[in-house]
Amino acid sequence: MRLRQSIWSALPMLPALACAVCLVSVFLFAYPAHAAFAAAAASTSAPATAGLAAEALYELSMRPTSDYEARIRMWNPSAAEVWVDAVRADGITVYSIRASGCVASVALANGMRVFYRTSPNAASSGSVVDATYPLVVAQRMRALASLAEPLHYDSALLSENYTLATARGAAVAGRETIELRIEPKWPGNVRRTVWTDLHTGTALRVEDRNYRGDLIWLWEVERISFEPPHRHIVEAARAALSSDDALPCTGPSMSLGEVSRTAGFGVTLPAWAPEGYRLVALRPARAIGDPEESGPGRLRLMARMAPVAQLIYSDGVGTITFYQRRVPWWARRASAPRVGHAIEWERNGIRYLLVGDVDPELLLRMARSL
Repeated sequence: MRLRQSIWSALPMLPALACAVCLVSVFLFAYPAHAAFAAAAASTSAPATAGLAAEALYELSMRPTSDYEARIRMWNPSAAEVWVDAVRADGITVYSIRASGCVASVALANGMRVFYRTSPNAASSGSVVDATYPLVVAQRMRALASLAEPLHYDSALLSENYTLATARGAAVAGRETIELRIEPKWPGNVRRTVWTDLHTGTALRVEDRNYRGDLIWLWEVERISFEPPHRHIVEAARAALSSDDALPCTGPSMSLGEVSRTAGFGVTLPAWAPEGYRLVALRPARAIGDPEESGPGRLRLMARMAPVAQLIYSDGVGTITFYQRRVPWWARRASAPRVGHAIEWERNGIRYLLVGDVDPELLLRMARSL
């Protein structure tokens, strides 16, 4: 979650983005509606959340059934504050920001996503200007990009490592809420609090806090309307999703052998991970500027001179990301891991970077187990 100027040292930003993805792309993503929830809302006037256990309420908040337009504030220590407009309709979710005289958007539907831009004047017609554009304000582009790549979600992993409880929540965006507290069973791991809309189950506010109680991620709806969204926004998104620029939201996870062949060196796994964490994805890191990648939110995560292997560990809420890359012979400098939220070291010509929001002592133990 630390933004640095070199391409390699900018890699710690990804867990913050990954967290953003896990919290936002999943919370407002266009997942199929659960029939039971939809039937209950349609057949009675009772709230969609009525009678739901904490686990079911959390699932509903991550798989909303309602269409809406919303204004969302996102914050983390590295990207500071970013405002995003969100629309969901017809199974399509659109996130947009204003930048450099245009409206930059990412649209998601059926496991696909696409970046595109519209001019403020052309937006009302629903015309897509194009699907590529120059990089503008970096932190806003990273925030937009983070919404396009939802990570692994495993309800069994969540229930194994967290306890869930509900209470009456404070109003958010003028709406009544249920406060859902998700507490880790293991010391040193991340805890989450979600304020869900009482009537629809839509997540209205999300907080993640680290092992010390420090806020590390905030996602909050400033205003929301459950009236039918403006059609021109949905039509522009539909057109962009039908273009050749649309790509899968996440690439498939590889085997250790496959990612080693892609990276050009033997990728290694740590022998130990913090309690509750499991390896959920193993793949090359995705980079901005890759000719196979398109759109404004492509992250500059790796140097073009050397592929980077990315290992993602999760306990159902928290994320630990482990990067590995080969260092050119003339730039090698052996070093040992040292305690921190981002631990970087080098051994036998391979540079390692381990990033997470768990207790730094746990992260150091994981690094030393390699």
